Amino acid sequence: MIRGVLRQAAMELRSLLLLRWTLLLPAAASVWMLLHTWRLRPESSQDVNLYASDTHQMLLMLTTAIPLLLGVLLMRRDLLHPSAEWLFRLPLSAGSWMAAKWLAGLAYMTLYAAAVGAAYAASALRHGLAFSSMWRHIALYGLLYEHAFALSLALGLFLGVLLPLRFSLPAAFCAWVFGSLFLQAYIRPVYEWSWLKAFYLQPLFENSLLGNEVWSWPLARGELLRIMGFGAAFSLFLLVAGAALLGRHKPPLNRRRPWLLAIVAMLTAAAAFAPFASLEAARDVHRAQLEQMAAAPDERLDPASYRFRLERMDLQVELAGRAGLEVEATLELPTEKGRLLPAEPGRELRYKDPGIVSLLLYPSLQVRSVQLNGVPVAWERKGDSIRFPELMLDADRSVQKIEIRYGGALDEWLSGPGGSESYLAFLRSEALYLPASLGWYPLPGGDTLLALDEDGRLLDRPASALTPDAAYTVVVSGFRAPLFGTLPDKPGSDGTMRFQGVSGAGLTLVGGRFETVRRDGEPIRVVTTPGNRDEAEAFLERFELRREGLEELAASPLNAVRQVFFFPMHLIGAPVEAPSVNRSWHAENDTLFIPQTEHRNLDGYAEDALSDLLLFGDVGRGETMAKENALEDPSGGESVALAIRSAYAYLYNKQRGPDEPYRVEAEGLPAWKSMRSLVQTAYERGDAPLVREVLEHFRGHGLTLPEPPRSGAGERLAADSPPFVTVKDFMREWRERMPDDRWPRMTDDEGG
Repeated sequence: MIRGVLRQAAMELRSLLLLRWTLLLPAAASVWMLLHTWRLRPESSQDVNLYASDTHQMLLMLTTAIPLLLGVLLMRRDLLHPSAEWLFRLPLSAGSWMAAKWLAGLAYMTLYAAAVGAAYAASALRHGLAFSSMWRHIALYGLLYEHAFALSLALGLFLGVLLPLRFSLPAAFCAWVFGSLFLQAYIRPVYEWSWLKAFYLQPLFENSLLGNEVWSWPLARGELLRIMGFGAAFSLFLLVAGAALLGRHKPPLNRRRPWLLAIVAMLTAAAAFAPFASLEAARDVHRAQLEQMAAAPDERLDPASYRFRLERMDLQVELAGRAGLEVEATLELPTEKGRLLPAEPGRELRYKDPGIVSLLLYPSLQVRSVQLNGVPVAWERKGDSIRFPELMLDADRSVQKIEIRYGGALDEWLSGPGGSESYLAFLRSEALYLPASLGWYPLPGGDTLLALDEDGRLLDRPASALTPDAAYTVVVSGFRAPLFGTLPDKPGSDGTMRFQGVSGAGLTLVGGRFETVRRDGEPIRVVTTPGNRDEAEAFLERFELRREGLEELAASPLNAVRQVFFFPMHLIGAPVEAPSVNRSWHAENDTLFIPQTEHRNLDGYAEDALSDLLLFGDVGRGETMAKENALEDPSGGESVALAIRSAYAYLYNKQRGPDEPYRVEAEGLPAWKSMRSLVQTAYERGDAPLVREVLEHFRGHGLTLPEPPRSGAGERLAADSPPFVTVKDFMREWRERMPDDRWPRMTDDEGG
C-alpha cells in the first residue's frame, strides 16, 4: 500500500513539474530573498538575519496561497477529467489517493523552502555569518515553512473535494486571505484573542516573538510546537474528511468506515488543541493575578519615599529544572536604634503600613523561609511584598541581616495593544532575561513592582530597582548559556558565574548564545547576536578613535562604561504597539542597552549616546525635554547646561575633523549661539586648554540630564532634576581664566 501511495505521489509530482512554469515560482521566491539580503544599506543594520526574518514574514504570507490553490487544482483536475473514471479503478483507496496528492504537493512546496533557504545561505556567506547561526536560521524557518505548506495543502485538497471548481477556487482564496492575513492583521489585534494563533495558516506575520536569533526559538518553542501539533492533527482530519467525501466518486467497500475515521480524526484534532488552549488559559489567569497586584494610575506612589537603605546583598542563584530557579538571598540593612534608614540622605522614610518592614519580590516567586539575624521570624507574603513587623529588628545592632530562601519559575508573557507580545522576564536553561526592576531578588521597600496604564495594561516600573551605593555579590550556577550582567563578572572554576560590584541600579541578568566582541586597546565590549559581529567590530574600531578625542577633552580616562548590549529587544519589557516608545537606548550601571532594529544600528547616533554616557552619565535622551522647558528654573531664567555639554562636541569636532562628527545637542538654542562664538574665539587664539578647564569644572559638578520615562509608569532615571547653570555662573568661571572675554549677545538671525 505504501509503495502504491509513493508511486502515485511520484506520478502526481511529475505531472506538476512537467508544467514548467511551476519551477519558476520557487526561483522567484529566492530572488525576493536575495533582493532583501544580498546588499544591506550602509546606514542601516548590517545583520543579515534581521532582514531575512522580515523577508520570511512576507514570503510565507504570500506563498501559502500556492498550496491552497494547488490542492484545489490537483483534486478538481482529476475529478473533472474524462480519465478520472479510469483513475478510480487503480488499486488505491480514496485515502491513499488523497495522501498521494498531499505528498506530491508537499514535495513541490518544499522547493520553495529549499530555494529561499539557499538564497539566504548565499547572502549569509557573503556577509561572513557563522555556519552555526546560518544553520539554526535555516532549520527554524524551514520547519515553519513546511508546517504552513502542509496545512494549507490539506485545506486546499479538502476544498477541492467538497466544492465544484467555480466555488472551490474562490473559497481557497478567501481561506488564504483569512488565515494568512485577516486573522493576524485585524481580528486578533482588535479583540486580542491569543487562541486564534492556532488557526493561522502561517505563524510569521505580525509575530513579535520572532526576529531575535538568540531568544526567539527558546521563547516561542513551547507555543509553536503546540500549534504545530494541532496543525498536524487538523491536517490529518482534513485529509481523512476529504477521503470520506471522495467516496461519492470512488465508493468504498464499507461506506461507514471513512466517516467513522473522519469523526475520530476530528476528535483527535480537538484533543490536540487542548495543550495550546491550556497554555493560553494559564497565561490569562496569571496575567489577571498580576493585574490585581499592580498599582492603578491613581494609586501609584513615589518609590523613593518608601525605599530604605541597603548596604549589601549576597545572592546564590541556581537553575531548578528547565525554567525555574532557587535563590538564597542575604540582605544587610543599616539601622539606628532599630529603625530603618532612608535610601537617600535627607529624605524622610515613609511606610505604606506603619511599623511594617516591606521587601519587594516578584509575585511569581514563592518564599520558603525568612530569617532575621539568624532567627526565623513570622512573615507575610502579600502580593509582591514580604512583610514583617519592624519591632523584630534588633535595636542593639547597627546592621540587620535578613536571609530569604525563595524560588519558582519566571515566564512572564504579556499581550498588549495590537496583539503585540513580549516577556517582562523569562528563564530557560539556554536563555535568560531577569531585569533588576522586576524584583527577581528582594528589593528594599518602594511602592510596587508593576503598575497599570490608563487602559488597564501591565507596566514595569524601572525605578523599582534603584538601590543607592549597595554592594552586590551574586553567584549563578546551572545555566547552559553564557551569562552577562550589569555588574562586573568573573567566571568560576566550578562552572559558576560571579557578578560583583557597587550598584545604584541593581543587577539585570541576560543569557543566551550571544557573542562577545572585543578590540585590543578598547575597554568596552559589545554583547550581541552572531549576525551583528562584523558591525560590532567596526563600531569598536571607530569608537577607539572617538575615545581618544573624548579623553583628550576630559584630560582623564573615561571608564564609566564596560559593555554595550546590542540586539533586538522588542520582545522584552511591557508590550506596546510601537516598541520604540520603551525600547530606546538606556543605561544601567556600566552597561548601555541599544535595542536593534533595521533602522537602529551601531551608527553615529550610537557613538554619540555612548559618548554622552561616558562624559555626562546619561545617553542624551533628555535633550528634547531640556530644549523645551526642563532647564528653566522657577524664576524663568535660562540654563546654559545643555550648551556646555554641546561645547564638548564642538571642541571634539574642531580637533578631530568632520569625518565622524559628535552631534551638537543644543543646536538652534540662543544660548548655544553665544557660547559657540565664545568658544570659537578662544579656540582660534590658542586657549583651547583653558576652555577645557572651564568645561571640566561644570562637568565635575554634574551635567546629567533626566531621561524620558522608559515605561508608561512615568518614572525617570539618570538624574532627579536637570542641571541649572546660569550665564553668570558660567562666565564667573570663564573670566577667572580669560578675564577679557564677555558673553556675546546674538540677534535671532546670527549664529545657528
